[in-house]
Amino acid sequence: MPRTAPAEGRPRAYGGFTRKGSAASAAILLLVLTQGLARGQPGLDRGGLDAGRDAGPPYLAPSVAPDAEAPTAPPLVSPPPPVTPPQPVAAPPRPSVAAATPTPGRTLEFNIVPIAGGDSDVGIGGGEVADLARLDPRYHPYRWKLTSEAFVTFSRLNGQLISPFQDYSLVLTLPELTSSRRLGLEIRPAFTNERTLKYYGIGNATPLPPPGVSIADTEYQRLHPTLSVEARYRIYKRFFLLAGSVYTQNWLEVPPTSLLAQAQASPSAEIREIIGSFAPHGVELLEGGIQYDSRDNETVTRRGQFHTAIIRVSPRVGTALPYAYERLNLTARFYRTPVHNVTLLFRVVGDALLGDPPFYELARFDETSAIGGSKAVRGVPAQRYYGKVKLFGNIEVRSDVLHFSVHHKRMVLGAALFADGGRSWTQLGQSNPALDGTGLGLKYGLGGGLRLQEGQTFIVRADVAWSPDAKPVGAYFAAGEIF
Repeated sequence: MPRTAPAEGRPRAYGGFTRKGSAASAAILLLVLTQGLARGQPGLDRGGLDAGRDAGPPYLAPSVAPDAEAPTAPPLVSPPPPVTPPQPVAAPPRPSVAAATPTPGRTLEFNIVPIAGGDSDVGIGGGEVADLARLDPRYHPYRWKLTSEAFVTFSRLNGQLISPFQDYSLVLTLPELTSSRRLGLEIRPAFTNERTLKYYGIGNATPLPPPGVSIADTEYQRLHPTLSVEARYRIYKRFFLLAGSVYTQNWLEVPPTSLLAQAQASPSAEIREIIGSFAPHGVELLEGGIQYDSRDNETVTRRGQFHTAIIRVSPRVGTALPYAYERLNLTARFYRTPVHNVTLLFRVVGDALLGDPPFYELARFDETSAIGGSKAVRGVPAQRYYGKVKLFGNIEVRSDVLHFSVHHKRMVLGAALFADGGRSWTQLGQSNPALDGTGLGLKYGLGGGLRLQEGQTFIVRADVAWSPDAKPVGAYFAAGEIF
């Protein structure tokens, strides 16, 4: 579907932050609700996906050939004795009531997983990840899919109950929108309120603040509803063109004693220019790109490649859209299964910001944390490093452990081992040892996790990662694979 692998960029990770002096509480799966919905349509359109895929030949009308062993009715008038009685004549065939081949089997697949988790940064909370998909053999991998995600956390601040993190989204995916099967569309409205975003400084060499700085002074709040519309058009075999629009409205709340407020008043003109204003603002991103996709499966990929080259342009329009900048992103993904039940995966991502982006984008790529967090370098806390240029990679080994079924729905429990690493730079093409340091400057994380595949279109993962930046580990729970 448009631009993203189902496992990248969109799904959020909860409980992925760590706090100095305390272990991050691992995000836990309270309950796996596998109320698979496989209800067919009335009449002949019945039997679900399994019927459409595994059943025998289409149902045909009963044969109208005469039964050779059936008794023959006696003639109404006896023939004269010398004449041999005529042979019995079969009754005329009855009209067929099911001669036409029925519509291929179709069904709905519904998956929902309640989740709970959190840590000392965002408190504890819960929510759900779910999808509803129309499966149809005539469409690949489905006719349409509606995915919902919701997560809310709670903690206490100065004796009052607050909600540090709220995230709600709906995604409508239409992989084959037109009769030519070349055009796909994704529409995603979302609402996110992040009250404990981190800021320690600009650059790959940013140290942790001294012990006298309170945790509250490393945080700021960003509230941002978003609407994105993205399309993918197949131009030749496995090559696709991408186009889209992403609009985000932003409100920032920055405590006057915070490190971020101090950076806005920094004696360094470069830092002041990067931080900019905290006033409410909108950002409109116009997107274009090209993509190569040879994956064997969108949900759980075992073979193939998936590469994207994307440019996003933000125009400046007065005070409503005050940021004029460009984002260039190159992502390469490779999938191999050298032996049965063992899949090797590799990804490398390069992301660069040009012009005058809002400061919070320096810690992100593809609308999620870059050098840190659950979608890039696991084990490194999210928003730990800010820079206009990011380069990182991931190596992962996955294997199925157990196949089973619940309420006639196929389930697969899997495991994974991974290594992530990357680096950021303050500016593209400019050396800044004071902010970025010298040498390799690699930030990395090592870990493993579990995967639970539910049906054909849904997977959840739980990862734990160690890093020199973690105190002592990072824990993540999310829908979809990391890539």
